Amino acid sequence: MKITGIRVLNFRNIAFADLSFSKSRIFLLGENGQGKTNLLEAISLLTALRSFREQDSKKLIRIGEKSAQIAFEIEHERQLCRTLILTLNGNGNKSIEFDNGVPVERLGDFVGHFPVVVFSAQDIGLLRGAPAVRRRRFDMTLSAVSGGYLDAIQRYRRSIDQRNALLKNRSGIDEAQIAAFDEILATVAIEIRREREKALLEIGEDFKEFAGRLLKIDVPAELRYRPNVPAEVADTAEDFKSLLQRMRPADIALGATQKGPHRDDFDFTIGGNMAADFASEGQLRSLTLALGFAQLRYLRRHNKIDPIILADDILGELDPGRRENFWKEISGDLQIIATGTEKPAGDPAVWDLFEVHDGKYDLL
Repeated sequence: MKITGIRVLNFRNIAFADLSFSKSRIFLLGENGQGKTNLLEAISLLTALRSFREQDSKKLIRIGEKSAQIAFEIEHERQLCRTLILTLNGNGNKSIEFDNGVPVERLGDFVGHFPVVVFSAQDIGLLRGAPAVRRRRFDMTLSAVSGGYLDAIQRYRRSIDQRNALLKNRSGIDEAQIAAFDEILATVAIEIRREREKALLEIGEDFKEFAGRLLKIDVPAELRYRPNVPAEVADTAEDFKSLLQRMRPADIALGATQKGPHRDDFDFTIGGNMAADFASEGQLRSLTLALGFAQLRYLRRHNKIDPIILADDILGELDPGRRENFWKEISGDLQIIATGTEKPAGDPAVWDLFEVHDGKYDLL
């Protein structure tokens, strides 16, 4: 898959931009804060209508505007359409329309067909940050493969939000309503955990392979799924529902649901030790690259589509060895859209080079 053109209206600091790409390598050059990452963020919505750095889509709309729109011209292995239009509305709703004017009614019919993999200088935050950061990253990857998984995650989040609102209602706790949400949560929670277990076994094996190449040390690096409610505690929906019932008094006291996939985590280790605590800065950067490569392989294996690679401010930060490994994995005809404050090394003729200033993009 390749993007041959993109038009952006009222997205972040981009009032309007119209770019055409003639090459597989595109570089956005400019100082920080000018809009380089904003364009990558707009492109990242192709995966599952979710930004790689912002959960609230209303914040993606340019200040003072009621909606934002991104139109893509795409060359695709399987899709017949050439134009895809995404619209973000101020009420949080999103819509998708193909060039034949037919809207996409079900998100599951869109998810996974236009995969994107993001490499970012901020990815170290995945290892050092809160569990929510890691959950978001893996949920986006799994959603890009399975519309059913995305649907399960959305149903779970809606139910958790509504259950928590009931738990915080100090004017009177309606336990019958809470029990109704327990029914929904129990079924969906088991589905989410099983899908995460299955996917992380696969991604974890690839991560271990890539990390071994990049780290070049004797001890293994591993990626492990750590469910908040493991199978030995609740293996079925009935088990999970019973757990929620037992936890209900404590949940009411705290005003929040304490058990479930919304509290899962994913561990990155080196030699059995937590990487965030024991790894060097260079090792952490190698681990984030290994994760990106593992996600790339996972998407290609399941979707049979070449993802677009977004490299946000990382090429200039990699030492020669890691840069060589990066290009070795991003081989073939994959399209890469990269950003930086300095021109990329090597032959400039292989790049479409754009200068970025205040949300404007000029081809050099």
